[in-house]
Amino acid sequence: MAGIFEPKLAPALRTHLEGIDLQALSRIDSSRLASRAIPNIGSIELVDSKDFDKKYDALYVKEFPKTAERERSDLISARLSAQFAGERNSLAPYRIVGIRDAEDEAIGAAQFSVLPIKGGEFAVPYLQYIYVRGENRRQDMSEVLHTMTLAVAVADARQMGNRSIPFTLFETEPPGYGDDEESRAFSVTRAQVHVKGGAMAVVLERDGKAISPHVQPGLEVGDLPLSLVWAVRQSPLPGREWKIEDLGGDLMAAYYQSLRDEGFPEENIRLAESIVKERCMESEWRLISLNQVKFHYT
Repeated sequence: MAGIFEPKLAPALRTHLEGIDLQALSRIDSSRLASRAIPNIGSIELVDSKDFDKKYDALYVKEFPKTAERERSDLISARLSAQFAGERNSLAPYRIVGIRDAEDEAIGAAQFSVLPIKGGEFAVPYLQYIYVRGENRRQDMSEVLHTMTLAVAVADARQMGNRSIPFTLFETEPPGYGDDEESRAFSVTRAQVHVKGGAMAVVLERDGKAISPHVQPGLEVGDLPLSLVWAVRQSPLPGREWKIEDLGGDLMAAYYQSLRDEGFPEENIRLAESIVKERCMESEWRLISLNQVKFHYT
């Protein structure tokens, strides 16, 4: 696998991933990637603020048209500038892994933070956005992005005290969620794709019912919170043993701490956090199939 990706890695990314076995992180056979993904890739990079603004922002905005679900681009760009300048030493690493084609245009990207979990044993890549342009779908590009997200997170976790990566965390729409028949059908298809990729839903179980522990604060002052579903893709790397029952509460705390560190409106964070704390009362953290998720919060 390293041999397949090596010619495609931009210098900064290649240096960051030195010593990491990419083959061990991929869920897809190297021969399939060599035939489907690699021929369409010009380069894979750690995206800086300049290239985000110039190459990736337009695709990001296009793929996430709802402003309530999309973080402002200028905030992302500023965070990237600070990361590359070494000015985020006390904060969770913030990364964008991007793929370009042979004409140097953006194919897709993954935007994520690497959250340190209380206790010092674990760090979790929290994948906020992942997107691939239409003409490059069904070429395993999202799997390349997932693999690179995990690889970068492993490198960052080693620098954070040799922490273990138990899984990648991301949010998604529950199957059947949407404003119309087309969007509801798409959410079902997306859930099936995630299930095939090994994803499981993180839920709170109370009285035999599954409740979502995901409540995203409104991104701007006055915006309402949004509740979808958290999902995890377990890391294929051997590491410290974990159970979601043990990590759930600390994972939630790390998520809200990260939002505070990044300067999101405190009143919005407090509201979202209070909703989750109420959901946690007399509930147990569980992992279930995404196909079993029935809640459709707004």
